[in-house]
Amino acid sequence: MAERRMFSKVVVESARFLKMPVSSQNLYFHLAMNADDDGVVETYSIINLVKANEDDLRVLYAKGFVKILNEDLVTYISDWREQNKIRPDRKKDSIYADLVVSG
Repeated sequence: MAERRMFSKVVVESARFLKMPVSSQNLYFHLAMNADDDGVVETYSIINLVKANEDDLRVLYAKGFVKILNEDLVTYISDWREQNKIRPDRKKDSIYADLVVSG
């Protein structure tokens, strides 16, 4: 996983983003910071880490910021490719690549 992540102002300064509760916004930033190079993250541990709750994740899902890939809350950041460009020689494929394709 990379040590740096980018956030597009088009995404995080949009009305769609800013109208969400601050707790959902915070969860989004932490999910993106912990996502692998394909934009996939194990959300359950991040929810516990930042003291969020599953309702915050449901808000992100309802607003289209994330796609929940399985019942273990493995999640894909929907705007990942817009926000993060990773050189092919540095990218590590996700262990959840099969979920992203089918999800």
